[in-house]
Amino acid sequence: MIICFGLSQVCSAGTISPDTSDQKYLDYGKKHACVLPIVGTLINETTGDLNQYVGSCVVLDKRIIITAAHIIAPAKTSKIIFGKKQIEVDFALYQKSYKYDGMGDNDLALCALKEDINLDYYPKLYAEDDEIGKVCSISGYGMTGNHRTGVTKNDGKKRAGSNVIKGIANGMLYCSLKDSPTSLEFLVANGDSGGGLFIQQKLAGINSCIMTTDGKLDSNYNDESCHTRISMHKKWIDEQIKKIKERLEKK
Repeated sequence: MIICFGLSQVCSAGTISPDTSDQKYLDYGKKHACVLPIVGTLINETTGDLNQYVGSCVVLDKRIIITAAHIIAPAKTSKIIFGKKQIEVDFALYQKSYKYDGMGDNDLALCALKEDINLDYYPKLYAEDDEIGKVCSISGYGMTGNHRTGVTKNDGKKRAGSNVIKGIANGMLYCSLKDSPTSLEFLVANGDSGGGLFIQQKLAGINSCIMTTDGKLDSNYNDESCHTRISMHKKWIDEQIKKIKERLEKK
């Protein structure tokens, strides 16, 4: 979702290496079939008007998605775009400690859908406590540009690239562009919120925000991406998935 909070920014289809063809990022994005766009309306707290939003999500089961809580919590309506279909979110579950007025280490929402999303593969959750130093893939929808210019446009296309987990702090996995680059170096940007970070094809993080040191939230070399750490919340996620399935079976 495209919103700014001080020196952090909720995350879009991120920035790419200026030395690598954009088509490679688009092609890699297609391999992340479980990452889909989520769109809808939210209420402007100042004016009361309805605004449109665009974010990303990860499909965990045919009727269940996971995304960033800061996308779903303020939304009046939310739909998943799957091919030519728009599938409505039925209901969402959050951790009790999540505060709707900001982000944090529990920036997660599990959502039940009103219709099935049938994929060949649904990602498993990463459960190990060894993320630091791991090569990961990251995917989402939204604004893009290169690492020198920062974000310059929003074409609504899904991209994916790679990075290395730099560290863990406050329940977040961190990535940057300042370390040894991967072959398809990528940093999330405005609109990637709710998309996924994967280690060995398992979901290890949910794109949450961008942190900057230069006051410009444009996903350039001065910025770092933050991803809610899945391994820290796996027990809660497994419990909520069970509850959602039981609730859907009763309908």
